[in-house]
Amino acid sequence: MALSWSKVEKFLAGLPPASLVLFGFLVLILSGALVLLLPVMVTPGNHLHFLDACFTATSAICVTGLIVVDTATFFSFWGQLVILILIQIGGLGYMTIATLLAMAIRRRIEYRDRLALRDSFALDVPGGVVRFVLAVLKYTFFVEGVGCLILFLDFLRYLEFPRALFAAIFHSVSAFCNAGFSVFSTNLEQFVLDPVISLTVMGLIILGGIGFVVMKEIVEEKGLLSLHARVVVTTTLILILGGTFLILLLEWDNLGTLGKLPIWGKIMAGFFQAVTPRTAGFNTVPTGALRPATAVLVILLMFVGASPGGTGGGVKTTTFAILGGMVWSFLHGRERVEFFHRRVASSAVYRAVALTAMAFVLIFISGVFLLALQGTDVLDTFFEVVSAFGTVGLSRGLTPYHSGVGKIVLILNMYLGRVGILTALLSFRLAQERRELLTYPEERILM
Repeated sequence: MALSWSKVEKFLAGLPPASLVLFGFLVLILSGALVLLLPVMVTPGNHLHFLDACFTATSAICVTGLIVVDTATFFSFWGQLVILILIQIGGLGYMTIATLLAMAIRRRIEYRDRLALRDSFALDVPGGVVRFVLAVLKYTFFVEGVGCLILFLDFLRYLEFPRALFAAIFHSVSAFCNAGFSVFSTNLEQFVLDPVISLTVMGLIILGGIGFVVMKEIVEEKGLLSLHARVVVTTTLILILGGTFLILLLEWDNLGTLGKLPIWGKIMAGFFQAVTPRTAGFNTVPTGALRPATAVLVILLMFVGASPGGTGGGVKTTTFAILGGMVWSFLHGRERVEFFHRRVASSAVYRAVALTAMAFVLIFISGVFLLALQGTDVLDTFFEVVSAFGTVGLSRGLTPYHSGVGKIVLILNMYLGRVGILTALLSFRLAQERRELLTYPEERILM
C-alpha cells in the first residue's frame, strides 16, 4: 500500500497546476457518483444508473443544478445530504478543500499548490493564497449561516421543524454556491410570492457569484475599489437591472409566468429570473413557459454567467465587460480598452476574445451534435447546452429525456464550464504563455 501511495504522490507531484485542478475535479465527480450508487441514497423502489449518478455528481460538483431525476422524491435524506456536501465542495473548489485538509494534517503547502489556488480564485500572484483561503472559508460559512437562519424562520411557515431546517441549510448552500439544486419538486415556484425566500435566495446568489476577491475587497478595503472590483460590480448591476427590465417587458402579460401575479409579484419574480442566470439555476416561474424571446435573453445572461473567483461559471462578467469595452473603443476611434480612466492590459483583451470564441465553438458543436443525434427543439437544446456550460441549471424540461450520449455531452459541458476551458488547455500544454522573441512585419487584412 505504501508503494502504491508513493506512486500516486509522485504522479500528482508531476502534474502542472492546471492539470491538478482538472484531475481533482474529475476524482471528486467519480467519487461522488460511486457514493450516490449506494442503495441507501435513493428512496425505496428507485434505482440509479451509473450514468445518471455521474450526471448528478457532475451537476453538484460543478454547481450546475441540471437534474435527470427529481432530487426531492428520487433521493433519500442521505442522498440529498451527499448532494449537499458535493455542492459545498464544488462551490469552494477542489484546491480549497485540499488546502484545508493539508492544513489540518499540518502538511506544507507547496508552491505548485499555491499556483493552482491562484488560478482557482483568479488571483494575480500566488503569495498570500493560504490566508485568502481561510478568509474565503470564513466568508462562505458566515453568509451561508445568515442565509440559512433567515430561510429557516420562513420555512417554518410551510414545513415541520426538521424539514424546515434541512431545507434551509440545503437551499442556503445551493444558492450561495450558485448550484440551483432544490429539495422541492417544483424548485421555488411555490414561493413566487414569498418576498423573504425570494430576496434571501437572490442575495445569496449575488454574493456567491460576484467573486471572493471582490467581496474580500469590499469588506476589508472600505475605500477606493480596484478596477477589477468596479468593473465586476458595475457589470453585474447592468446585467441584473437590464435583464429585469427586459424580462418584465417580455413576460408581463404571459399567463404562464408573470401574467397572473400582482404588480409587486411581477416585479419580484422578474428580478428573480434576471438574477438566477448568474449561474444559480433556481426558478420561481416555469422556465419552459418563458416566451422564445425571453428564453434567448436568458441564454445570453447564462452565457455571461458569474464573476471570476466566485462560485459560478460562464465566460464571466469581466469578459463580457471587456468585449463591450472593445466595441465602445472602436466606435470612438480608440485603440485601447479603458474603464474608469484606467487602461486594460492587452493580454486581458486577447484572453477575453479567446475565451469567448472557445466557449462559442464548444456550445455550437455540442448543440448541433445534440440536434443531429436527438432531433430535439432548437431553442430548448441550445438553452440546455448553454445552461450546462454556464453551470446554471435552468432547463425547459429537456434534461431527463436526453440519450446516454446526450447526457455525456452535457457532462462535458458542465465539467469544462466549471474548471474553465483555458485551464483544460493549459493542462494539456496547449496554451502556454511564451515571450515573443521575434516580431514580424505588420500588414493589414481587409474587414
